[in-house]
Amino acid sequence: MFWTIIFAILFFSLIIFVHEFGHFITARIFKVKVHEFAIGMGPKLFSWGKGETKYSIRAIPMGGFCSMEGEDSDSDDEGSFSRKPKYARAIILAAGAAMNIVLGFLICTAYVGVYYGGTGVPTAVVETTVEDSSVSEFLEPGDRIVKLNGQKINIKKDIDFAMQDISGGECEITFERAGEKVTKKFKPYEAKYADGTPAYLVGITVKTEKANVFNVVKEAFFQTLWMGKLVYVSLGMMLRGQVGMNEISGPVGVVGMMSESAKSGGINGLLNLLFLGSFISVNIGLMNLLPIPALDGGRIFFVIVEAIRRKPIPPEKEGIVHAIGMILLVGLMLFATWNDIMRLITGG
Repeated sequence: MFWTIIFAILFFSLIIFVHEFGHFITARIFKVKVHEFAIGMGPKLFSWGKGETKYSIRAIPMGGFCSMEGEDSDSDDEGSFSRKPKYARAIILAAGAAMNIVLGFLICTAYVGVYYGGTGVPTAVVETTVEDSSVSEFLEPGDRIVKLNGQKINIKKDIDFAMQDISGGECEITFERAGEKVTKKFKPYEAKYADGTPAYLVGITVKTEKANVFNVVKEAFFQTLWMGKLVYVSLGMMLRGQVGMNEISGPVGVVGMMSESAKSGGINGLLNLLFLGSFISVNIGLMNLLPIPALDGGRIFFVIVEAIRRKPIPPEKEGIVHAIGMILLVGLMLFATWNDIMRLITGG
């Protein structure tokens, strides 16, 4: 557990560094004055740098910031963030989340390369059909699945994702054969999970391709998109009340998941950590783009409002909104951490 905690701290520090570096490098590109680029929060442990920008490592290895001139207040400085064009401010604000998504993609590429290196990369092309399945009546080996229940199919995981909420009703599948697309209705094939609960599947196996640079990168790209869909579907479930507040997890819970992922040890433990790390990075990037005060998405929302109104929102009023948002986010984080602690105590 000790080494898992160390790994988690280093991993989150990497996510924070990459996020803030996205803001930093785009701020430099648009000639915004950066006062401080910091990793961590709280008191400074180390700082260096001369001139315009100071760099620092702070005591609490969670969080970080890229302090820009005029970010939260009005400034007449030429290098002020507030004086830059709206498109430039939006790019600077979105760059942190974009870098997290890119990091998630790079980690996913490593995961896919190792995981499928020996077995081959699965495709969305039919290899066989289950003998008594509904699709066996019309699907043939070599058919490429292109759409399932209205969802576009790029990789095998998309097929699983499109079937995850099916409970036995009629489904629709579109496949490509000899350059032509065909759409059919079918009844899901019912299998059983290990615990006896029903699992509704298409009823096919898919072909694999020998791993190479191109299909590994392609698979990683679409797995990253799949993770993004999973993040927003999970968020939607939470907003609709399908996921209870007691299921929300914080940093302690993430460390627990990392510990569980690493338990198998060896290459399997590494693969589990890579996949989880990729998902966390993509998750953080996408959540940061939500139009919630204090998050980058909330700040981008104010830039969009400014563009619609054709006049800036007073910085002090925007600052108050973001301050309230930050208080609420900290409260949510404390609540999630309390959930994690209670799960540890009760073993749930």
